[in-house]
Amino acid sequence: MLHTKKMGMITASLIGIMLLGGCLKGATEKVEKEKSPYVRVQDYKGNEFRLPNGDKNDKIAEASREKVISGTEEFFLKKYKTKVKVNNIVGNKDGATVYVESIGEPHFQTFVVIPIDTQENVRPDGIWTQEREVEGDIESGIYALIHEKKINNLNNYLNEFVKKHPVVGLREEAYKNTASTGYTTPYYYIITYGDSLNPYLDQYLSNPETKKEVYQQKSQSLIFDPENYNIVIELFMKEENKEPDQKIFDKLEADIEKMDGLPPGQYTVILNDNYIQKENAHSQKDNTLKRGNPNYIIKN
Repeated sequence: MLHTKKMGMITASLIGIMLLGGCLKGATEKVEKEKSPYVRVQDYKGNEFRLPNGDKNDKIAEASREKVISGTEEFFLKKYKTKVKVNNIVGNKDGATVYVESIGEPHFQTFVVIPIDTQENVRPDGIWTQEREVEGDIESGIYALIHEKKINNLNNYLNEFVKKHPVVGLREEAYKNTASTGYTTPYYYIITYGDSLNPYLDQYLSNPETKKEVYQQKSQSLIFDPENYNIVIELFMKEENKEPDQKIFDKLEADIEKMDGLPPGQYTVILNDNYIQKENAHSQKDNTLKRGNPNYIIKN
């Protein structure tokens, strides 16, 4: 009887140790994931996004959030006649970077910087942005309107591609909180160069209510040089701990190369693993598969 009782106690102790070990392992894995600079792309919303030396100003800007938002909205209405939605405010060394998206069409992501002085005052009167940053992002949105049917072809293709292969794009929250890449979707963004779309920008600034049909009509006489437009397609492996799949990348690359009816431009194609850096939203690593500069896929 005593022997049986003792064996029962030992068994119970072993079970307890095993359960405790399992709990400790789970807790350790959780801590390791939280400490890791990377996160699954499916989980990333950009909430951890930071800019260098911006922690102090991040707190100051957040404390004056309404002032930042109203100042940013007023700036865009006055200078660009554009209604915007503020998606994220991130402290930087000299102030705060404000990530916004336009409301309505043309649709684009962009940013401005709002200064914070040495007395910790947020200064909406000093809002600025990099030269032609906003203008280029507006043009990117106009480009998407001009090529609406071809953009739809690209969207339909990529929507089907991710259904057929174990790959995903960015969450919408992620690029809205961290990107200033003009016309942007979960799977790609569009960068414009040169001055070919300047007349369309002028048209927009003189009348932001201009209908897309007007841009489309005006563009019929325009020859689109592919070198002036870069369409960057970037996908991620769906599963954790999976290297970028060469066969999937080759299929994506070959499809884009042979497809007709795509927007004109230089195409960059990128396939990453499943992880993205939390604080800087970088996704490309040593194992990333990429085709781009100087070997773009050219579509006329």
